[in-house]
Amino acid sequence: MSTSAKNSPKKKATRTVELPSNVEAERACLGAAMIDVSALSIVISSLEEDSFSNVDPRNKLVFRAIKELSDRHTTVDPETVHNELVTLKLDKETNSPNYLLNLVDSVIDPDNIEHYTKIVRDQATLRNLLLTCKDIQEDYETMEIPDIGDFVMKANQRITAVADSRQVGDFKSAEQAAKELEIKLGEMQKPSSDGLTGVTTGYKKLNLFTHGWQKEDMIIVAARPSVGKTALTMNLAFNAALYGKATVGFFSLEMNSTLIMQRLVASRACVSNDHIQTGMLTTQERIKVRDALREISQTKLYIDDTPNSMLGDITAKATKLKAAHPDLGLIVIDYLGRIRMAGGGKMESRQQEVSIISGALKTLARTLHVPVIVVSQLNRAVESTESKKPMLSNLRESGSVEQDADIVLLLYRSDYYSPDQLKKKGGYNKDGNQQQEEEPKQEKKNLGPGDISVMEISVAKNRNGKTGELQLMFEKAYSRFCDPAPEYEEAYAKLRQQNGGGDE
Repeated sequence: MSTSAKNSPKKKATRTVELPSNVEAERACLGAAMIDVSALSIVISSLEEDSFSNVDPRNKLVFRAIKELSDRHTTVDPETVHNELVTLKLDKETNSPNYLLNLVDSVIDPDNIEHYTKIVRDQATLRNLLLTCKDIQEDYETMEIPDIGDFVMKANQRITAVADSRQVGDFKSAEQAAKELEIKLGEMQKPSSDGLTGVTTGYKKLNLFTHGWQKEDMIIVAARPSVGKTALTMNLAFNAALYGKATVGFFSLEMNSTLIMQRLVASRACVSNDHIQTGMLTTQERIKVRDALREISQTKLYIDDTPNSMLGDITAKATKLKAAHPDLGLIVIDYLGRIRMAGGGKMESRQQEVSIISGALKTLARTLHVPVIVVSQLNRAVESTESKKPMLSNLRESGSVEQDADIVLLLYRSDYYSPDQLKKKGGYNKDGNQQQEEEPKQEKKNLGPGDISVMEISVAKNRNGKTGELQLMFEKAYSRFCDPAPEYEEAYAKLRQQNGGGDE
């Protein structure tokens, strides 16, 4: 055998794959629709012409005639359907009226119509899925693909759209809904004393608002630059991995994984970031750093530090992480402003691009059944207000972010602003923090020497819970957050009451 003959490509035999269908179920649906009013309403509301396969093309045409009659509120029976087919000049193509009589004879019990419509709908979904996969393959073979991640994301969206089309719901009686809730409560573990139903945030007061991060929620953490949003989300991610025992995916679009780990170690070891960065560590600090590294390495925290990631890449990597770790409990993305889309430059505005990205991240949360925390910037308009405290309207670049989010956390620190900017608001304490009257005292032994600041967190939106404010103590030198001591919270509550405030 010659070399050329040996190496010549072999032609693959063309194999015709029959698409899934259930013609008997299709005929049962059409027959029942012509003899029972209740069955007719279910068939018309549950199926479309494309729900019927091409195995017997007559079924699509008969459904079309039935649908036309129903839309005109005309009686539907074999005789009226035949007349409609004649009007549409489809009677010979469908072999009417003989085929209509066969359809009626195929009905065993009209009461089983929901069963048959489900079969027809499921077969249609499977056909659409296979055809969509074929289209994706043809696009791959014929189209130029500038960005693989974007191609994968769009392919995933097309497949998800087919899957979502199958989810045709129906009314549930109160008895049925109550029974489902009873079963769910029975399957749940004994609730914790702090009422957690999701992945813990690691902070008591924040858990009271969220009951933990809930599956399918998109959470926005927003602040002005350098307020501490990255540090907070790193703490939230680590808390979920350590205390929640969950797999966590952290997308860092600005900071590399070494710096992320440096901050995590500083937070866990209570050792200054500066000392770790310069390597000027005491013997005791080196022991604390070693112990922190060991503890962090034992968690299921995964970091992706690809700068300026494409939306498609984030979606693909998150989906891959979920497939490898079914216990994926949280995804954190730092931050929204760095995410790009292939072809984003062709869009009318950055607002339009952010709107699409925001919607895609919400879809990601729902598809993977995982909470997704997204860091976002606030616009400069907040600086022009007297209080400097952010509002939902300060979310940067797109109002759709507010709309898509289930929870929005807005961060504020009074010491972020210089005294000159806050002169109108009153005096200052010894640390340079603004105070209107007497600031509640926090014992230093409970805070540590980490350059303490008070982080005010406004739960500005909470789709499934209450809104309000809470405080965390921010040890800036350690990039660490902790709950205030009870004495501080008690004094702060009294101060708010005196000033006419209070928790919602």
